Amino acid sequence: MEMKLNVVIIDDEKHAIDTLIYDLQENHFGEVEIVFTTTNPVEGAKQLRTLKPDLLFLNVDMPGLTGLDLIQLIDDLSVQVIFTTAHMEYAVQAVETMASGYLLKPVQPDELKRMLEKVKSEKQSRQSQLPVTGKIAVPDADGVELIPWDDIIYCKSDSNYCELNLTGNRKIVASKTLKYFETNLPSGQFCRVHKSYMVNIQHIKKYLKRDGGELLMDNNDVLPVSRNHRDEILKLIQVNR
Repeated sequence: MEMKLNVVIIDDEKHAIDTLIYDLQENHFGEVEIVFTTTNPVEGAKQLRTLKPDLLFLNVDMPGLTGLDLIQLIDDLSVQVIFTTAHMEYAVQAVETMASGYLLKPVQPDELKRMLEKVKSEKQSRQSQLPVTGKIAVPDADGVELIPWDDIIYCKSDSNYCELNLTGNRKIVASKTLKYFETNLPSGQFCRVHKSYMVNIQHIKKYLKRDGGELLMDNNDVLPVSRNHRDEILKLIQVNR
C-alpha cells in the first residue's frame, strides 16, 4: 500500500494555495491528503498542534508571522516542513532551519514531485529502522556513537546542538538538533515536555505539580513541563491529577 501524507498548507497568498492544491490533486492523487489550508499563519500554528500532519507547505514571507518565526513555534512537533517562496534569499534561510527543503514559486511540477518523494523516503526510512535497531546514531568528535535508547535519560536543546544526559552520569553534546532526536527516537518511549527538553518516559521518577509542572528524573535532575505538553505527559505516565 502506498504511503499517504497528511498535508497542511499555510500561505498568505490564496492563489498560491489554490495552485498548490491543484498540483497536488492533479498529479499526486492518492499520495497526499490535504487536511487544512489557511492564509493566516497564526491560525495555522494553532491547527498544527491539533492536526499533527506529516507535511507542512509553508510560505516564508508573510505579514504578522513569517514562516521562519512560525517554525520556531512548532519546533516540538514532528512535522516535515517544505518552505515555499519566490525569493532565493529566503530559500537559503529556510534550509538553515533544518527544514526538509524548499520550493521556489512558481512551483514546478518536477520539483514538487522530487520533494514529495524525499519526504516519503525519509518517513519510510524512520518507520523501517526504528523498531529494529534499538539504538540511535549520534555523531561526535571522533565519529559516530550508537547509543541504546534505554541509556538516554533526557535530551536538552542548545541551539543547533543537543545535550544527551545518559545513564552512568554520562553526557554527550551532539551536533544535531532536538528535532533530529525527536524524529528518530520512538514516540512511545520518548516525549517532548518543553521546547528545550525531551525525556525518556522510562527514566521519570516523579511528576511534581509545583511551578506549573516539573519532572524529577532518575539522575535527580528536575526538568520543566510546559503548559502545551502537560496533559500529554500526565497521560503517558498515568498520573492522577
